[in-house]
Amino acid sequence: MVSKDDVMKALGTVTDPELHRDIVSLGMVRDLQVDGDVVRLTLNLTTPACPLRSKMEEDARNAASSVKGVAHVDMKVTAEVPSSRTPQAAEALPGVKNVIAVASGKGGVGKSTVAVNVALALAASGAKVGLLDADVYGPNIPLMMGIRDRPDVKESTIIPPVSRGVKVASLGFFYKDDTALVWRGPMVAGAVRQLLTQVEWGQLDYLVIDLPPGCLPAGTLITMADGSQRPIEKVNVGEFVQSYDGERIVARRVIGVLPQGRRRVFRLRTPNRTILATGNHPFLHYTRWGNVWHRLDQLKPGDRIIARGAVEGGQVMKLPAIEYPNSFIELPVTTTTEFMQIVGHFVGDGFIKRQKRRGLVGLRICEPRGSKFREQYEWLYTRVFKCRTFEDNGGLKFGVASVALAKLFASLDLDHRAGQKRVPDWVFTLPLDQRHAFIRGYAEADGHIRNRSSVKDLPDAKGRYRSVAIMQNTVSLESCNETLMRQVHELCLMSGLRATNVRHETIENGRLPEGRRLERGDSFSFDFSMKFDPRAFKLARIKQIEPAGEEETFDLHVDQLHNFVANSLLVHNTGDSGLTVAQTVPLSGVVIVSTPQEAALSIATKAVGMFRKLNVPILGMVENMSYFVCPHCGEKSYIFAHGGVRKAATDLDVQFLGEVPLYPKIREQSDKGEPIVASEPASPEANAFKEIAFRIAGMVSIVAYSKTK
Repeated sequence: MVSKDDVMKALGTVTDPELHRDIVSLGMVRDLQVDGDVVRLTLNLTTPACPLRSKMEEDARNAASSVKGVAHVDMKVTAEVPSSRTPQAAEALPGVKNVIAVASGKGGVGKSTVAVNVALALAASGAKVGLLDADVYGPNIPLMMGIRDRPDVKESTIIPPVSRGVKVASLGFFYKDDTALVWRGPMVAGAVRQLLTQVEWGQLDYLVIDLPPGCLPAGTLITMADGSQRPIEKVNVGEFVQSYDGERIVARRVIGVLPQGRRRVFRLRTPNRTILATGNHPFLHYTRWGNVWHRLDQLKPGDRIIARGAVEGGQVMKLPAIEYPNSFIELPVTTTTEFMQIVGHFVGDGFIKRQKRRGLVGLRICEPRGSKFREQYEWLYTRVFKCRTFEDNGGLKFGVASVALAKLFASLDLDHRAGQKRVPDWVFTLPLDQRHAFIRGYAEADGHIRNRSSVKDLPDAKGRYRSVAIMQNTVSLESCNETLMRQVHELCLMSGLRATNVRHETIENGRLPEGRRLERGDSFSFDFSMKFDPRAFKLARIKQIEPAGEEETFDLHVDQLHNFVANSLLVHNTGDSGLTVAQTVPLSGVVIVSTPQEAALSIATKAVGMFRKLNVPILGMVENMSYFVCPHCGEKSYIFAHGGVRKAATDLDVQFLGEVPLYPKIREQSDKGEPIVASEPASPEANAFKEIAFRIAGMVSIVAYSKTK
């Protein structure tokens, strides 16, 4: 006589190879009945896309058949996908059991192709699947899924269209006549969040999210909240940068600075600004519909983008306290316009004098006797510091013999050799009049100032013309110090002084008129006007967009408004969708897609690090474009490299999910709206995607189980 207990005991020896527990304790054995020598039961798997379904079915059947007296086992196999989301997390997307993000950190690795085919493979297995295109600027999921019509909208809820069993949501549905959807100012920050929470997803086993990449190269100047400039690679998490709220510049916290490795970048030029960025980095584009965030590769010469103009804020800075015993000098307590004019002139023509035994002894200013500004600056030093000046080096310089003043200037980051001189960060934080004074001082030291006057006939309010004399001072600056030139250029722009772009020229060997030898080197120059323009924002017309090679790049993520000021231009966060998704809807896990090349692997590795910092489980890594199979001889060739992603996954202690071949038809079918898993489900390429999808489903089950322990 066969008993249920004996059958249950035998089934308890069967272990789920992924969850590492027996199928009885996992609750997979259901509806067990014994009728004489016949055993009937239901094996309820954790996913219809179980990668080891056949093995578990065979093991369960063999275990039940091994019980003495059992002649036949009638087993039904079903699947019930567990939820990896806590009850609190499920409030954001009720009915969605698991949220899977597909990311790469680098464009061009086939991430969207993987996301689409994985979603289709999961749906084909019997699971209820949704697919979200989180690319706000260039969504292509509707094209790949073959969806042309807009979804229905009931009140504020979007009813997603269904393609081949997959519910699809994308901003691409709302684009009209192939033009970009207008997301003005901070509206774009909520685009992904709106798609997540305002779509009627219904009951889903898996929601697959396709995340976009994008970034800026090292050296891009980011405007901090206090107005100072910082290369993007030196910005720290927790610091505040300038951000645009749709009306004005405000301060917002940096929540992520992520290295993205070497990537192809493009140089965008306007008449007075230049920036390097990847093709999918968004800029604020001015159109007749309003201000629109457009990717760089969607812009063209003649388009106008929004640039930051004059920043009229700033605070007077308290100067460091320097102890000095004598009464022959008086050090100011705070910055003033006269003090800043001296500082600007000193950055151009001054240096701190040292002696081997005594150390700091004073200042030297390279303003020769009889020069245009010699008497002016001797008078300024005497007026501001109540000191005396003296001639040095036969009248080619004048000096101030004050150790205290030398210490003050050194403490203000003014102690640099000519080739390493910089505009100190604190100068950018000062009031507008003091910044103007610094610029004037530097121009009078290192610039060529031209006084221009002209008479123009200007109309008044009644249309009558009158002659107006216009006086304008223009300045030409040139230096071999690129960093200094770009900092002064940025200071001019943020101080409302119109400037040309920084020009670069290579100087060949030669001699100056006075006989001094001129070594070959680089020269950087620009012109600017001393006439103040108070506008906070300006329109900058694009003159040129050209390839600029490969550069080390970084992703900067800014809280709330998701944009910042880079090289005086308004740009949007690049890879903030991952952060937005993770903060809005806790993820069951993320899949990282990479190609075998070292550059792509480096970026994929950093993407793993980012999601680990966000406490998002890493479901595994996929190697796309892994190999090529010759259609004639069947030989497999590893064109780029082999085993790179597998090794990276091992080093990072994450699951390697599989390889996808380099097969032209995969892209061709996607472009037609007929992904390979749907159009050729029996092909080797479709099977590769299916195996990856099944492994992802298995990893999600592991995550769900770990949360119940």
